Amino acid sequence: MEEFDVLYRVLTQQKEDKNKVYSIHEPEVLCISKGKEHKQYEFGNKSSFTYTRGSGIIVGAMAIDGNAYDGHTLEPQLEQVRELTGGKIKKAIVDKGYKVKVGILGVDIVMPKMLKGENYYLKKKREERCRSRAGIEGLISHLKYDHRMIRNYLSGTAGDKINTLLAATAYNMRKWMRLKKDEILNLIFRWIYQTLILSPVNIQR
Repeated sequence: MEEFDVLYRVLTQQKEDKNKVYSIHEPEVLCISKGKEHKQYEFGNKSSFTYTRGSGIIVGAMAIDGNAYDGHTLEPQLEQVRELTGGKIKKAIVDKGYKVKVGILGVDIVMPKMLKGENYYLKKKREERCRSRAGIEGLISHLKYDHRMIRNYLSGTAGDKINTLLAATAYNMRKWMRLKKDEILNLIFRWIYQTLILSPVNIQR
Protein backbone atom coordinates (compact mmCIF):
# COMPACT_ATOMS: atom_id res chain seq x y z
CA MET A 1 0.00 0.00 0.00
CA GLU A 2 2.89 2.34 0.67
CA GLU A 3 4.06 2.10 -2.96
CA PHE A 4 0.57 2.99 -4.22
CA ASP A 5 0.45 5.97 -1.85
CA VAL A 6 3.73 7.27 -3.28
CA LEU A 7 2.49 6.83 -6.85
CA TYR A 8 -0.77 8.61 -6.00
CA ARG A 9 1.19 11.54 -4.56
CA VAL A 10 3.31 11.71 -7.72
CA LEU A 11 0.25 11.79 -9.98
CA THR A 12 -1.70 14.36 -7.94
CA GLN A 13 1.01 16.74 -6.73
CA GLN A 14 1.07 20.30 -8.06
CA LYS A 15 3.91 22.79 -8.57
CA GLU A 16 3.04 24.83 -5.47
CA ASP A 17 2.53 21.80 -3.17
CA LYS A 18 4.76 21.16 -0.17
CA ASN A 19 6.37 17.80 0.67
CA LYS A 20 6.43 16.74 -2.97
CA VAL A 21 7.87 13.41 -4.10
CA TYR A 22 11.14 13.87 -6.02
CA SER A 23 12.20 10.22 -6.08
CA ILE A 24 9.84 7.24 -6.23
CA HIS A 25 12.30 4.75 -4.74
CA GLU A 26 13.41 7.28 -2.07
CA PRO A 27 10.34 9.42 -1.24
CA GLU A 28 12.19 10.94 1.74
CA VAL A 29 14.38 13.00 -0.63
CA LEU A 30 13.90 16.73 -0.01
CA CYS A 31 14.37 19.87 -2.08
CA ILE A 32 16.63 22.06 0.05
CA SER A 33 17.05 25.75 -0.71
CA LYS A 34 20.73 26.73 -0.68
CA GLY A 35 20.31 30.47 -1.29
CA LYS A 36 23.30 30.57 -3.66
CA GLU A 37 23.26 31.97 -7.18
CA HIS A 38 25.15 29.10 -8.81
CA LYS A 39 23.13 26.42 -7.01
CA GLN A 40 19.78 27.50 -5.59
CA TYR A 41 18.54 24.03 -4.68
CA GLU A 42 19.91 20.63 -3.71
CA PHE A 43 18.09 17.33 -3.43
CA GLY A 44 18.74 14.97 -0.54
CA ASN A 45 18.60 15.41 3.22
CA LYS A 46 20.02 17.81 5.77
CA SER A 47 22.97 16.89 7.96
CA SER A 48 24.43 18.84 10.86
CA PHE A 49 28.10 18.76 11.94
CA THR A 50 29.96 20.23 14.89
CA TYR A 51 33.74 20.51 15.04
CA THR A 52 36.22 21.98 17.50
CA ARG A 53 37.67 25.38 16.73
CA GLY A 54 41.29 24.45 17.51
CA SER A 55 41.84 20.87 16.35
CA GLY A 56 39.10 20.67 13.72
CA ILE A 57 37.88 17.28 14.97
CA ILE A 58 34.23 16.45 14.33
CA VAL A 59 32.53 16.00 17.71
CA GLY A 60 28.93 15.87 16.49
CA ALA A 61 27.24 14.52 13.35
CA MET A 62 23.57 13.86 12.78
CA ALA A 63 21.12 13.59 9.88
CA ILE A 64 18.04 15.80 10.23
CA ASP A 65 14.60 14.33 9.59
CA GLY A 66 12.59 16.56 7.26
CA ASN A 67 13.38 20.03 5.99
CA ALA A 68 13.78 21.58 9.44
CA TYR A 69 14.71 25.20 10.01
CA ASP A 70 18.42 25.51 10.86
CA GLY A 71 17.76 27.23 14.19
CA HIS A 72 15.67 24.27 15.37
CA THR A 73 18.52 21.83 14.74
CA LEU A 74 20.99 23.56 17.06
CA GLU A 75 19.62 22.31 20.38
CA PRO A 76 19.60 18.57 19.46
CA GLN A 77 23.09 19.00 17.98
CA LEU A 78 24.41 20.52 21.21
CA GLU A 79 22.78 17.71 23.20
CA GLN A 80 24.52 15.14 20.99
CA VAL A 81 27.92 16.80 21.49
CA ARG A 82 27.47 16.81 25.26
CA GLU A 83 26.45 13.16 25.24
CA LEU A 84 29.39 12.08 23.05
CA THR A 85 32.14 14.16 24.66
CA GLY A 86 30.89 14.46 28.22
CA GLY A 87 32.32 17.96 28.26
CA LYS A 88 30.83 21.35 28.91
CA ILE A 89 30.28 23.54 25.86
CA LYS A 90 31.02 27.21 26.47
CA LYS A 91 30.39 28.76 23.06
CA ALA A 92 28.79 27.68 19.79
CA ILE A 93 29.70 29.68 16.65
CA VAL A 94 26.98 29.69 13.99
CA ASP A 95 26.15 31.65 10.83
CA LYS A 96 23.29 34.07 10.15
CA GLY A 97 20.97 31.22 9.18
CA TYR A 98 20.65 30.30 12.85
CA LYS A 99 18.28 32.95 14.17
CA VAL A 100 18.15 31.63 17.71
CA LYS A 101 18.07 32.98 21.23
CA VAL A 102 21.16 34.35 22.95
CA GLY A 103 21.74 31.12 24.83
CA ILE A 104 20.63 27.48 24.45
CA LEU A 105 21.21 24.90 27.19
CA GLY A 106 23.50 27.39 28.92
CA VAL A 107 25.69 27.71 25.81
CA ASP A 108 26.66 31.17 24.54
CA ILE A 109 25.67 31.45 20.85
CA VAL A 110 28.06 33.56 18.74
CA MET A 111 26.69 34.95 15.45
CA PRO A 112 27.99 37.51 12.92
CA LYS A 113 25.14 39.83 13.89
CA MET A 114 26.29 42.87 15.86
CA LEU A 115 25.04 42.96 19.45
CA LYS A 116 23.57 45.91 21.29
CA GLY A 117 26.10 47.87 23.36
CA GLU A 118 29.04 45.93 21.91
CA ASN A 119 32.38 47.72 22.17
CA TYR A 120 35.25 47.62 19.66
CA TYR A 121 37.17 44.81 21.45
CA LEU A 122 34.14 42.50 21.69
CA LYS A 123 33.25 43.22 18.07
CA LYS A 124 36.73 42.20 16.84
CA LYS A 125 36.67 39.13 19.06
CA ARG A 126 33.29 38.07 17.66
CA GLU A 127 34.40 38.67 14.06
CA GLU A 128 37.52 36.56 14.62
CA ARG A 129 35.45 33.69 15.99
CA CYS A 130 32.98 33.92 13.11
CA ARG A 131 35.82 33.78 10.58
CA SER A 132 37.02 30.54 12.15
CA ARG A 133 33.50 29.16 11.69
CA ALA A 134 33.90 29.54 7.91
CA GLY A 135 36.19 26.49 8.03
CA ILE A 136 33.11 24.28 8.26
CA GLU A 137 32.51 24.87 4.53
CA GLY A 138 35.82 23.20 3.65
CA LEU A 139 35.06 20.37 6.07
CA ILE A 140 31.69 19.73 4.44
CA SER A 141 33.36 19.71 1.01
CA HIS A 142 35.85 17.05 2.21
CA LEU A 143 32.99 14.97 3.62
CA LYS A 144 31.14 15.15 0.31
CA TYR A 145 33.95 14.45 -2.13
CA ASP A 146 36.51 12.51 -0.06
CA HIS A 147 34.22 10.51 2.23
CA ARG A 148 31.27 9.66 -0.06
CA MET A 149 28.62 12.00 1.27
CA ILE A 150 27.97 13.46 -2.19
CA ARG A 151 25.95 10.32 -3.05
CA ASN A 152 24.25 8.15 -0.46
CA TYR A 153 23.68 4.54 -1.51
CA LEU A 154 21.97 3.53 1.76
CA SER A 155 18.18 3.39 1.80
CA GLY A 156 15.74 5.44 3.84
CA THR A 157 16.17 7.88 6.71
CA ALA A 158 18.14 5.23 8.64
CA GLY A 159 20.58 5.09 5.72
CA ASP A 160 20.95 8.88 5.83
CA LYS A 161 21.89 8.73 9.51
CA ILE A 162 24.34 5.85 9.02
CA ASN A 163 25.98 7.56 6.03
CA THR A 164 26.41 10.81 7.99
CA LEU A 165 28.03 9.03 10.96
CA LEU A 166 30.32 6.93 8.74
CA ALA A 167 31.51 10.00 6.80
CA ALA A 168 32.31 11.88 10.02
CA THR A 169 34.11 8.82 11.45
CA ALA A 170 36.20 8.41 8.29
CA TYR A 171 37.15 12.10 8.40
CA ASN A 172 38.32 11.85 12.01
CA MET A 173 40.21 8.60 11.34
CA ARG A 174 42.01 10.15 8.37
CA LYS A 175 42.93 13.19 10.45
CA TRP A 176 44.21 10.95 13.27
CA MET A 177 46.29 8.85 10.85
CA ARG A 178 47.93 12.00 9.45
CA LEU A 179 48.83 13.17 12.95
CA LYS A 180 50.14 9.72 13.89
CA LYS A 181 51.80 9.00 10.54
CA ASP A 182 55.38 9.33 11.81
CA GLU A 183 54.64 7.27 14.92
CA ILE A 184 53.01 4.50 12.88
CA LEU A 185 55.90 4.42 10.37
CA ASN A 186 58.43 4.21 13.23
CA LEU A 187 56.57 1.23 14.69
CA ILE A 188 56.53 -0.52 11.29
CA PHE A 189 60.26 0.09 10.66
CA ARG A 190 61.11 -1.04 14.21
CA TRP A 191 59.15 -4.26 13.69
CA ILE A 192 60.93 -4.88 10.34
CA TYR A 193 64.33 -4.20 11.91
CA GLN A 194 63.75 -6.49 14.92
CA THR A 195 62.07 -9.28 12.94
CA LEU A 196 64.01 -9.42 9.70
CA ILE A 197 67.42 -7.97 10.58
CA LEU A 198 68.09 -8.89 14.22
CA SER A 199 66.28 -12.24 13.94
CA PRO A 200 66.78 -13.37 10.31
CA VAL A 201 64.86 -16.38 9.11
CA ASN A 202 67.06 -19.41 8.34
CA ILE A 203 66.16 -20.87 4.98
CA GLN A 204 67.20 -24.48 4.50
CA ARG A 205 67.52 -26.01 1.06
